[in-house]
Amino acid sequence: MRIAKKNLPSEWLEHDKKIRPYLWSHRVLGISSKIVSTLLFLSFIVTHRFVRLEQILQSWGLSPLVLWAFYFGALALLWELVSLPFSISHHWVERAHHLSKQRYLSWFVDRLKGYAVGAVIGFVALSIVFLSLSLAGDSWWLATYICFVLLSVILAQLAPVVLIPLFFKLKPLEEGDLKNRLLALSQRFGVKVENVYHLGMGEKTEKGNAAFVGIGKTKKILIGDTLYKNFPIEEVEAVFAHELGHQVHGDLIKGIFFSSIVLFISFFLSQLLCEELIFSAFKTDRSHPFGVLMFFVVLSVIQWPLGIQLNGFSRWRERLADRFAKENFKSGDLLASALERLTFQNRGLFRPNGLIEFLTYSHPAPWRRISTLRQSD
Repeated sequence: MRIAKKNLPSEWLEHDKKIRPYLWSHRVLGISSKIVSTLLFLSFIVTHRFVRLEQILQSWGLSPLVLWAFYFGALALLWELVSLPFSISHHWVERAHHLSKQRYLSWFVDRLKGYAVGAVIGFVALSIVFLSLSLAGDSWWLATYICFVLLSVILAQLAPVVLIPLFFKLKPLEEGDLKNRLLALSQRFGVKVENVYHLGMGEKTEKGNAAFVGIGKTKKILIGDTLYKNFPIEEVEAVFAHELGHQVHGDLIKGIFFSSIVLFISFFLSQLLCEELIFSAFKTDRSHPFGVLMFFVVLSVIQWPLGIQLNGFSRWRERLADRFAKENFKSGDLLASALERLTFQNRGLFRPNGLIEFLTYSHPAPWRRISTLRQSD
């Protein structure tokens, strides 16, 4: 039976009402962080501190790439110092609502790991920009775009073997009925995977999740212990069937392709705006760190409305993955039940604001998904 939006179960509505303080706490912190960062950015523009920092580093006699690394590294450090109180507050909210199990020391160690990974990836990205400017001339933005797309593919391959194990315990799932079912289901649809892996989420959070990660030989099935230890095996299999649908439909590759199109449009428009307007307005150009900083600021502004299209694309693919799971299980009840449990467990809203859902949600609202899954064919 299809659930009407105006006739949702009372326990869903009560849950939504109960968790709104939790969601609003995160939302207020997020908005406050953006306001502070915007004001800081504008103050640096007005007081010419971005340019002064560049001039100070030039006076040190550094080589160009090292100068750029110091410039963007200093700005990244400043941003982290400004945003750290908000990050700590986000973690406090998670602990206050009994979702995070991490103590502050463990949480901070994870932050340090994130800083290290970000520094490595950031330096690689900065080197790409620097070399593109040095070697590609006016086409530097196109060379940078192509390299960034290739970098995203490489990171997708490295995620299950390098990045995820830095933050969560990852080990082959013990032999048993669940593992056999998931491998058999993958084989049934011709999806080759290395293995099924236990994802140790339970040490840090109460939230549950499952996913396919990696590309090619690094492809793995990850099942959070907060999911497979708490849910009936049939529901875990149903959740996996949804993730399998993404693999059968080639959604990861399609997502990279669609994101690449959006990124190309963003780079092209940013280059056009900067060369025609921004660089002359701020008396800089692409040969200066400040000029490149402005380019990426413009890029982020342009990507916001384009990101709405990415979210729409993602919701479409999620609906198709739900349909795949429903059709191959002959009933959507199992997946619907699992989604209901996960929404309760992860403190998600069953019925979010429609506009916020359209602008920011990568998945359809839970009430829509559950309603469609339980609808008779």
